[in-house]
Amino acid sequence: MSDLLSENKVGYQLVMSMVFPELVRYSAIRDRMEITLLKALYVNYGTEYANFSIGVFQIKPSCAEEILREIPALNDKKLTAHFKAINLSISENEKRSMIVSELEDPKSQLLYVVAMVKILNKRFRNYKWENDLDKLKFYAAAYNSGFSNSETYIRQQINTKSFHTGLIKSDNHYCYADIAAYYFQNMRLFLQNKSN
Repeated sequence: MSDLLSENKVGYQLVMSMVFPELVRYSAIRDRMEITLLKALYVNYGTEYANFSIGVFQIKPSCAEEILREIPALNDKKLTAHFKAINLSISENEKRSMIVSELEDPKSQLLYVVAMVKILNKRFRNYKWENDLDKLKFYAAAYNSGFSNSETYIRQQINTKSFHTGLIKSDNHYCYADIAAYYFQNMRLFLQNKSN
């Protein structure tokens, strides 16, 4: 993963911290059980009938579709080449089938995360972040709540406790950005101690 992130000039610490809460919640067994019926509904009828989290990074098809629409504006040859087949697919069913296949593959799914980070980087290129942690919390909130939402909405989500870690929704909810920030700070400490 670090090679793929490095190739795409996206920070390993930022991306891994941003998706860390999803890794905590991910269950391969649940993913397999849920995906069979939902995949068929999505491929045949679209996100109106089935919009569900897929794979290790728990990306929804609607999010993948948004990312695919934004790719051309990035002017990124590698990402454009990778997603070219999906964007050229003949039918909507074929396109949706390809999206699901990519989201089931961790390496391909990571490219969606990379694309999302690049979209956010472009959208907020003139924003002055207080520090790396401020940027990480904003990106984590955007990842969890929808990267195409308004800046105001994403900022509101930074402190919202709506994330649960169980297989089913529980009364215990956590702040997604706080979990990502905790991982980010601990990874930074680990890397600093390792280099000393």
